[in-house]
Amino acid sequence: MKNLIKFLIFIAYSTCIFFLPNNKIIIVFIAVNVIAMIFVRKNIRKIIRNTTKILPFILFTFVINCILDNYINAIWIGVKLLIVCNITFVYSSTNTVTRNSRNNQIVMYTTKNI
Repeated sequence: MKNLIKFLIFIAYSTCIFFLPNNKIIIVFIAVNVIAMIFVRKNIRKIIRNTTKILPFILFTFVINCILDNYINAIWIGVKLLIVCNITFVYSSTNTVTRNSRNNQIVMYTTKNI
């Protein structure tokens, strides 16, 4: 049950990042990510390395958003993507595939009953 709650908090946190306005509240999310990296006591270099491996895709998204919208909004979306990718790597370093599948099974079973 603890893992399911952690999974639901992760989903809510990741979703909340994109729905909040583009302002200084992003600094709070960055601080939460840093605290989460310290709290889980996993290899921080590995998490940062994995986050930088995704950087070309974030830059590609930035360029597409610059073309479709203005560069200010593109920067905000890029920063939000970087934060979500970072917290995803933090979350995935604390869970195994089996634990994730059990969480997904519990969530799907609950929604099936509703």
